[in-house]
Amino acid sequence: MVKINLIGKKRREAGTKNWIIVILVLIFSVFTVYFLGISIYVVTKLYLANNALRSVDREAETISTEMTANSKQLQNFILSKNILTKVESLIKEKFPYSKYLDQLSGFIPPDGVLKNVDFGQKNWVTVSVSLPGGKSLKTFQTNITDPNLINASTFSSIYSESFSRDTTGMYGAKLQFELKKDAGN
Repeated sequence: MVKINLIGKKRREAGTKNWIIVILVLIFSVFTVYFLGISIYVVTKLYLANNALRSVDREAETISTEMTANSKQLQNFILSKNILTKVESLIKEKFPYSKYLDQLSGFIPPDGVLKNVDFGQKNWVTVSVSLPGGKSLKTFQTNITDPNLINASTFSSIYSESFSRDTTGMYGAKLQFELKKDAGN
């Protein structure tokens, strides 16, 4: 048997080369489509991100405009807040004169008269009292020496400077009341 090769060698080589080219073109096409898909995905995401950024910029501009429009009200609020804070601190620092006067009058008998009160010396209250007679003087002396009355008050101790009697029979007393350490609280 004799074999006759009707297809030439060149033609057989050309057919093999065609398949290689087809496979290479197919691989190139797959990679091209893949990279085009990724590129389209990235461009789409960038477009959406830019839209979101523009939206945020518009909102920030709106908020900035509102804040600028309300700045006068904000300044007034801050000023009012500072004034109220200062008033509160002044109230806390306020010396309780009426509290001390009420307690001083608790030591004086009903017919006695508080003549003079001096808060000039720190932690001391100097008082002058006028009493109409001996009975009032005795009641007054009992009150200022009563430890229960002193402990219930904001005074830690009482010192009598002087007791005197004038020509009309009125008694005068000058005393110093020492404030307790926590009396202002």
